[in-house]
Amino acid sequence: MAYAITTPAGKRTERKMLITVAAWTEGSTAKACILGTRTEDSSIEFNPDVETTTDILGINYTDVNKTQPQQTFDPAYVLGGDDFMAYMNEAALKNDINAYNGAFDVYVVAAYYSETTGTGSSAATAYRTVKHAGCSIIPQSMGGDSFVGMPFDVYFSNNITMGSVSGIDRTTLLAIGTNFTADSDD
Repeated sequence: MAYAITTPAGKRTERKMLITVAAWTEGSTAKACILGTRTEDSSIEFNPDVETTTDILGINYTDVNKTQPQQTFDPAYVLGGDDFMAYMNEAALKNDINAYNGAFDVYVVAAYYSETTGTGSSAATAYRTVKHAGCSIIPQSMGGDSFVGMPFDVYFSNNITMGSVSGIDRTTLLAIGTNFTADSDD
């Protein structure tokens, strides 16, 4: 069976079904965070480098030379109990740019795009996931009016491994480093 969009025909897919997870290591401890808490709108911008030329016959040709995907999380608040914001807060206060540069593996889980194998009690669902290794996540500011905010940008590496995760529940996603299965053809 192949991956398919599981949203009912003619219905729009809910935004919450596109999940971004950041994973990093502090000391010898692997950590992960589902990004987007209290962020109302966030999209992955592909930022293509596009070149358009017209030949001598008047025909237009378009070439995409590369993409530089990034995703902005604004607003993003410093929340109690949030390991990611604690990590970012410490790095921002020290202005430790090495804590941002290539320090994260970022997973994009398309929870609306899956495949199911087997039947009955042996059925298993795999949710399409892409892993970008060595990404940078950079805070843009710190402060606010009533609450401390720290909006940030995720710069995807394009060092891609295609694969899947077997669940989209919080526990599975927070252990994404061990729950991600790379495609066998990568």
